[in-house]
Amino acid sequence: MDLMTRTEFEELVGEGDGTRVSLFAPTHRVSGAKARDEDRIRWKNLVTAVEETLRSDGFGASDVAEMMAPAWDLHGDALAWSHMAEGLAMFLRPGWHATYRVPLDLPELAAVGPGFVLSPLLPLLADRNYVVLTLSQRRVRVLRGSRDRIGELELPSVPTAFEDVFEADGPQSDSVPRPNASGRSAAGGAVYYGSSSLDNAHKEEVVEFFREVAKGVESHLAGRTIPMILAGLPEWVAVYREIGSYPHLLAESIDRNPDDMSDDDLRVAAWDLVSARLDAETMKLRDRFNEQQAHGSGALGADRVLTMANEGRVDTLLMTSHGCYSNGTGRPEVVLPLRDREDLCGLADAAARATLRFGGSVRMLDDLPGGAPVAALLRY
Repeated sequence: MDLMTRTEFEELVGEGDGTRVSLFAPTHRVSGAKARDEDRIRWKNLVTAVEETLRSDGFGASDVAEMMAPAWDLHGDALAWSHMAEGLAMFLRPGWHATYRVPLDLPELAAVGPGFVLSPLLPLLADRNYVVLTLSQRRVRVLRGSRDRIGELELPSVPTAFEDVFEADGPQSDSVPRPNASGRSAAGGAVYYGSSSLDNAHKEEVVEFFREVAKGVESHLAGRTIPMILAGLPEWVAVYREIGSYPHLLAESIDRNPDDMSDDDLRVAAWDLVSARLDAETMKLRDRFNEQQAHGSGALGADRVLTMANEGRVDTLLMTSHGCYSNGTGRPEVVLPLRDREDLCGLADAAARATLRFGGSVRMLDDLPGGAPVAALLRY
């Protein structure tokens, strides 16, 4: 699963000469052979549809083959289809491509045009997803979640248990662990403390362990703005807060032993915290937009917002969370953005690219005034 950074989005927002192809497909995160085969067939059909579109646009056979080669390479990589997330996105231009496995329900959609289509991935920038870090004597885990799903991230740099950092000396039930000379794991089972409270002797080892955890987690999240939620007994959470430095760590936490919680329990508890934060931010954004629109510094409507965005005037772009390019048709669909000036989705997506290109932010709301697909808070 890929946690896209703002920098990675910015690599996709440039406009220039040449055609750009955007590919989106739903995939199975955990699947058997049948589901993997279905994903590969869906991908094959989508890539084939794009090639037909490119040929109809006048591209020669060799140019089409060169442009779409990375998509076919992925199709032929059987191992890759065993390690997907909920959605797959690929962006191609002559001589360059990028691929992302994302925790989003994506449409079966391709776009061919002057810029990459970003709308299906923009929820990744809108802080509607979150990371849960479970703090436990038995196991540390990092999970990525949303309102409807949660799944564990595999982060080799994050120690998952005390024995990854310490070795036990004496009975495990009450042992005080000692650091390995190598700093890594030694033979033996998990190390447990005899009680949930942390005395000074134990706290020193807990701090050392959590310092290694924080180093791995924050290295992976560097450059990202996704909220992180701690789940653990209050004393463990308090220790981690003393040493963690991730700037988007939520002040609220799940103050329970995560060993006693299922993944779905963690999802429900985390979403309660995230949704309350989102509701408060949404209210502020709506109030701010209404105030700025009344004073002439709020823009509504795709055409006007795109003009403002291209001039670098958009501070915050507001888009509907279930709007353009979000649902799909259940079959391969190729769209041609901006071929028609009445293409509201193409205009809204172009406004998002321009906003990001000039350092603005994008936020997703359930709806906008007058049913508009996009609105903007202007810098001036």
